[in-house]
Amino acid sequence: MYESVLRDPTPELASLLRPRKAPPASLEGKTVALMDIGKMRGDEFIDRLEQLFASVGVATRRYKKPTNTRTAPVPMIQDIAQNCDLVVIALSDCGSCTSCSTHDLNDLDQRGLPGVSVLTTEFRDAFAKQCAAIGFEGASLYVPHPMQNRTTAELHGLAEESFESILASLTASA
Repeated sequence: MYESVLRDPTPELASLLRPRKAPPASLEGKTVALMDIGKMRGDEFIDRLEQLFASVGVATRRYKKPTNTRTAPVPMIQDIAQNCDLVVIALSDCGSCTSCSTHDLNDLDQRGLPGVSVLTTEFRDAFAKQCAAIGFEGASLYVPHPMQNRTTAELHGLAEESFESILASLTASA
């Protein structure tokens, strides 16, 4: 008789959570990377975030992953780490993109960039479980699910509603 053994393809299991890198006291003189994970309509949310950061005098740099179903390419991660001080990753609203963006957040944090991941409410548990699996106390912020069927005005409104919380997540006052 043939016996088959199934193995979990995600061998990452951490017994302890590594705290995220401490954010700075303020954003003065800092550059925030705005990483678009490549989900449809996420760029509209990030467009408004970019405008909001500019309105409070915070410099930003835009990045867009080629696909939401993989982690960011190494050259992109390196560019962000070289040219930015913090990161906002948006907008995860499914399982694979939540996992990949959590890995991106962790990778950038390990390179010295504190950040926050913006996800939809349906993936709160997935983010927590992914963080536990990789041993990382990642910062997250949640907006209502789903995103793709919203108008541009609604997406901009959600960015506006989230902005103060994003700012708080990026500073030590959080």
